[in-house]
Amino acid sequence: MAIAEMQKARIAIHKSISEELLKKIQKLGCCQFIAQESDSADEKNAAAMKARLRHIDELLGEVRFASRFLEPYAAKKVSGIARAFGEGEEFSLERLSELAAEEPFMAEAAKIRDLEKRLSDAKSGLSRVAGLKASLYPLSGLPYSLDFYSKGTDSLQGLLFSVPAVRSEEFRTALNGILGDMAEIFSPPAGEKDSSQLFSVICRRETAEAVQAEAAKFQAAKADVPPHICGTAQDALKELEAEGARCEAEEASVIKEITAAADDVYKTCQYCGDYWGIEKARLESLIDGEQTEQMLVMSFWIPKSEMKGFDSVTSPYSSLIEVVLEEPAEGETPPTLLRNKGMSVPMEPLIEMYGAPAYGGFDPTAVVAPFFYAFFGICFGDAGYGLLIAGILAAILMKKRVTGTLKKFFHILIIGNVCALVFGALTFSWFGDSINAFSFLGFLKPLGKLQILDPMNDPTTMLFVSLVFGFIQIMAGLLIAFRENLRKGDRVAAFADNGGWIIFLCGLVLVGLSSSGAIPLPTWLCSAIALIGALILAATQGRSKESFLGKVFSGVISLYNVTGYLGDLLSYSRLLALGLGSAAVGMVINMLANLVSSSLPMIGWLVGLLIFIVGHVFSIAVNILGAFVHSLRLQYVEFFSKFYEASGEEYSPLSLSTQYVRLKE
Repeated sequence: MAIAEMQKARIAIHKSISEELLKKIQKLGCCQFIAQESDSADEKNAAAMKARLRHIDELLGEVRFASRFLEPYAAKKVSGIARAFGEGEEFSLERLSELAAEEPFMAEAAKIRDLEKRLSDAKSGLSRVAGLKASLYPLSGLPYSLDFYSKGTDSLQGLLFSVPAVRSEEFRTALNGILGDMAEIFSPPAGEKDSSQLFSVICRRETAEAVQAEAAKFQAAKADVPPHICGTAQDALKELEAEGARCEAEEASVIKEITAAADDVYKTCQYCGDYWGIEKARLESLIDGEQTEQMLVMSFWIPKSEMKGFDSVTSPYSSLIEVVLEEPAEGETPPTLLRNKGMSVPMEPLIEMYGAPAYGGFDPTAVVAPFFYAFFGICFGDAGYGLLIAGILAAILMKKRVTGTLKKFFHILIIGNVCALVFGALTFSWFGDSINAFSFLGFLKPLGKLQILDPMNDPTTMLFVSLVFGFIQIMAGLLIAFRENLRKGDRVAAFADNGGWIIFLCGLVLVGLSSSGAIPLPTWLCSAIALIGALILAATQGRSKESFLGKVFSGVISLYNVTGYLGDLLSYSRLLALGLGSAAVGMVINMLANLVSSSLPMIGWLVGLLIFIVGHVFSIAVNILGAFVHSLRLQYVEFFSKFYEASGEEYSPLSLSTQYVRLKE
């Protein structure tokens, strides 16, 4: 339950060793550099660094383009999940820099750009051919050159209309009435299911307007012909077929070239992306510094526990550097680095996912951990499930090189499933009611001696247990808020706001317990405790109001907030609901497996086994997700709302961060 103590420092480095030293500091991975507000005196060098940074950004842009383009064609790529489980290549930084040579990569990138353009042109050609063919197929029955309809002649104009089939004869009659023998009217045969009829009209130019006006009366749609198509539609379609074949051949040829180069170039992209990403991070830190003609001056945050390692790295350059420890400027807040121990460590990513605590504030990790693990165990609530999942995850951790956040997540699930194993044993839930449901598991019935709770037959007791957990956590949140207000020197808020609610809520709970005979305290004493808490709240919660009546009214009204605490408390009933859900689903699966195995001759046991396996795998998948999400929700919504200020800046030091390859120590 600790936030690492940070030290602000300032280092002046002679430019002759600035890059070399910063590489070693980056490898150390403990310094978060601070951007300087003042302008650098050495503008020429600063401009050169910015130009270099732009060049690296351009290189990374080429890497991203080539990677995205080649990924579908690369066969020997390592997936993100496989990398998370420790698969993939491992290099030293020096070897990675050799593999990320700029000139060979840019030559390969130029080839990829050319292949991408050729593939795009081929696909565009195919798309154009398909569009033209679709527009020409309806015209394939016309015996005339399409020039008549797109260009016409000096005296003639061709028109195409699509007329509703039911009015085609009427339209033909109307055209004959307008044009007489001075036009060529042709309509190719229509199919039985066609709802429209195509009409070709070749007439004198001076009569074209009258024809179009008449066509509008029949709701005839004018059909356009591509202006660059010459000859008949049949001839054009043949040419398009040949052009489409050429485009398909070009597409196949380009894809073959891409596939042949994909694995090697894609791997090179990964090397270059990782190495240039490291270079970019270091260069950004250099640019953040203040430069003079001879020196580079940089400010940074470093955990005090890392100062010894920092000194060992910088001591060989003592004659060319100067390090000065500083106090933070007014209003300057150090970044937050969580430093926990034991079973609290895996919970850190979940805390940071909500938001890092303010530096110097309260780190809730160690308090959240036992509640989260216990709630997960109750919600998942099956000893068989817990034993199986914990065993599988532990085996993965032993066999695979799982690191970072994923490793912490695995630890969370292992501890949570151990809690599910314990809670399942206490409720006698082993893959649902498998021990009672299947006679061949009768030798395991002595495990029933561990049972102290029966949620299926006595849900009231389980609900009481859930609410007790909830009340304890809500009180823990108020006590933490009380402590934090005292630490900040705000005694009024501590005693009036937090203390008042602690006394009032505890008094109400004691009244309920004494009234039911659960505790041997007189009801009047418990009522007096609740009344004292209510009076404290009524007297202090309106203190920000100006008038006396406003203070009194606001103070009394504030007691209504007890409904909010009641709502928070009732939220913990989800522990019962999810625990019952897990047990009920397991029982239904076992019942179906038993029913099928006893009903079907010969293969009944095989089908029953299949139902058992598939059903419980499904149950595990659904219930483990629900247990995780709802346990986390109780922390974020019901617990953190009482005290937590997630206003900190997450510690982000300059380090050797890679995405695709692992760096050797």
